[in-house]
Amino acid sequence: MTFPQRYARPEHRRSLASRWGLDGRIGGPMGRHAWPRGRFFDPAPWAVLTATLVWLLAIYRMTPCIQHNVTKGVDPYQRLCYSDIPVIYQSSGMGHGAGLLRGIGIEQSPLVTALMAFTRAVTGLVGGHVGPTASPQQVLDASNIYWGIAQIVLFAAFLGVVVAVMLMGRGSDHGVGITAQGRPDSPPRRSWDVFWVAASPSIYLAGLVDFTLVPVCLVMFSLLAWARRRPALAGMLIGLACAGSLQAGLVAFAVVVLCLRATRLTELGRYLVTAITVLAACHLVVLLISPRTWWRSFHNTFWSGTGLGTVWYIVKDSTGSIVPWVGWISGVLTAAGLIALAWFSLSTPRRPRLSQVACLAVIVFLLTAKVYSPQFVLLLIPLCVLARPDWRDWTVITITESLYFCAVWAHLGGLTMPGGSSSDVVYWVAIVLRLGGQVWFGWGILDDMRRPWVDSVRVGFTDDPTGGVLDHAPDGQDEAAVVEPEMAEVEDQIAVSREVGAGETGAPVGPGEPRDRFELSAVGPGVSAVQPGSPASSTAMAEDSTGTPTDRPDAAGERLAADEPETGPTR
Repeated sequence: MTFPQRYARPEHRRSLASRWGLDGRIGGPMGRHAWPRGRFFDPAPWAVLTATLVWLLAIYRMTPCIQHNVTKGVDPYQRLCYSDIPVIYQSSGMGHGAGLLRGIGIEQSPLVTALMAFTRAVTGLVGGHVGPTASPQQVLDASNIYWGIAQIVLFAAFLGVVVAVMLMGRGSDHGVGITAQGRPDSPPRRSWDVFWVAASPSIYLAGLVDFTLVPVCLVMFSLLAWARRRPALAGMLIGLACAGSLQAGLVAFAVVVLCLRATRLTELGRYLVTAITVLAACHLVVLLISPRTWWRSFHNTFWSGTGLGTVWYIVKDSTGSIVPWVGWISGVLTAAGLIALAWFSLSTPRRPRLSQVACLAVIVFLLTAKVYSPQFVLLLIPLCVLARPDWRDWTVITITESLYFCAVWAHLGGLTMPGGSSSDVVYWVAIVLRLGGQVWFGWGILDDMRRPWVDSVRVGFTDDPTGGVLDHAPDGQDEAAVVEPEMAEVEDQIAVSREVGAGETGAPVGPGEPRDRFELSAVGPGVSAVQPGSPASSTAMAEDSTGTPTDRPDAAGERLAADEPETGPTR
């Protein structure tokens, strides 16, 4: 059945299934005057249900790696179900109740160390034997309880990511105004783009590798607080996220760049002060408890050797030699990439969206880092959905990341090496494909920044749903400095037009009389105050004080001399 065009919903507002013609058997696309309200049209319950099903499948995928007998080990690489969480518990001595910092010396970030201590405490409360007298079998049983509690904590973090993306995705700011206090006057709308995260295969594969989902959840809530124009709260959350993963600092980098462009220095100051204070407090606690453990963790973060998943590893694996100064080379390349990104963000004709710059900063880091762990994709996926919600690019990066996830465990298990060969070409190809997928997605974001009219998020009057104080903000104070004198000049021209329209009688132009000589237009830098095509434009005829017409193109647009009132209006 063919529906009249006047009742069809605009193309950009139709769902992907409707644009593909998959809804033809159920009545066609939704009409323009339909009222999509109610639980069925609310993405929140369906997104939570989808995330719950994906997480249950992820837990079920990890069951082959659960070890029940201490004498019978399992191969997590062959079964693609490796996780750091139970392995660290069994191998570090956590099951014997020693302190994580002074006793064991866990070399983890402050936030992750606190999560491990909390999870172990809950393990002891629910019946796990945690103490110096625990036997190896009791430690193994307690590690399974510890892993189950960690799965619940990570599921809560996953739901937090889903909710944050739903409240910041495409279309979330439609119909939301700003009060006199600078706060949104209504809750944000819920975006259907959340399903790109809730049903992401990357979350399904890498969500249970370690505690990375908790810092990612804090990053998303920091972006949500910033979008709701609460910079102090956003800074506190990003400080906690940086205490869990330094990759969260790349989102703070995006905030700094765009606030400098928009000269939002007050909000930026509150954001940075709270972020630095919280981050310093977290590291200070660890430093006071165990300075040696803190220094080892800090040293390993910045000066460790070449890791898996990078170009540097391909060079190391193919040549058999370690790349000298790989840490410094990687750091210089990362800094150069971020500086280039900052320059591009400051020089584009229209200010980029916050999620675009944040996603590109993460991609720059992942391309130049000296190590790439499979769980690094957990921060990339929600940022990709906010930056460029395009199903083709999302499919590309999902496939390449999934292939790499499978290849890295097969590489560690020795399953991808040909017989008698020491070079894992299959793993090298997976690394190149992973880098290519990230470059592909990053290039799409750069194209949206360079040509904002093709940005699928900026539809209608939408500027930046995640921008907060940057949303619809002018690009600096220089624009206002240029607009104000031009507005004053336009007002003078309108006053003169009234005087010219009154003729020699000097009668003023009343409010009900037409002003057909000058029309006020949107004034900006380099924009004329006379609308093209109006009677006062260059194609119109102007009359002098004697009523003689003249065909000079600029007769109607010239300024009248204010210092010669006695001679009458002049051209």
